[in-house]
Amino acid sequence: MRKKFSKKVFILLLTFANLVVGYSLCRQLMNIRHESEVKIDAYAFDKNVKKSQKKIYPDLSELDHLSILVSISQQKMIVYSGNKVIFKTKVSTGAKETPTPTGKFAIEAERGEFLYDDSLNRGACDWVSFKDHGGYRFESLPTDWKGKILKGESKKLERLVQMAMLDFQKKMQNGFLKTCQRE
Repeated sequence: MRKKFSKKVFILLLTFANLVVGYSLCRQLMNIRHESEVKIDAYAFDKNVKKSQKKIYPDLSELDHLSILVSISQQKMIVYSGNKVIFKTKVSTGAKETPTPTGKFAIEAERGEFLYDDSLNRGACDWVSFKDHGGYRFESLPTDWKGKILKGESKKLERLVQMAMLDFQKKMQNGFLKTCQRE
């Protein structure tokens, strides 16, 4: 009887130990995953990170229910998947004389790798329309006719939402979003 009892106790203790170890490992994995996500978010949105090259770009083609919120007051664009923030970046919106429209819009079919407006003497290396079939666009920072960034031109924008070229190119490569919302 004592042998059977000790075998049963031993098996129970072994089972309990396995459960404790399994639970502990599971908690550690969950904590590691959570810490990784927090680090990625903190790294991607850190105010000290100034260059687009240091950002982590999500693969938008793998996400559902994508939308964009552009804050004109904060000059920021936020990409969402459902209610979860996926990506943030700084933008420049239209000047007071030619403001970026507010409302809810869908990304249109018009897009391109380069455009140049002789009357304004500036262009953009990448763009995609969100209203009036090219009249209102997301685009890279202003460039000259050779594609070189024109510093200080962002403040003279007309109806556009402009962002760093790398930010824009990553979004174009990842299948730019189908809807966008302005505040």
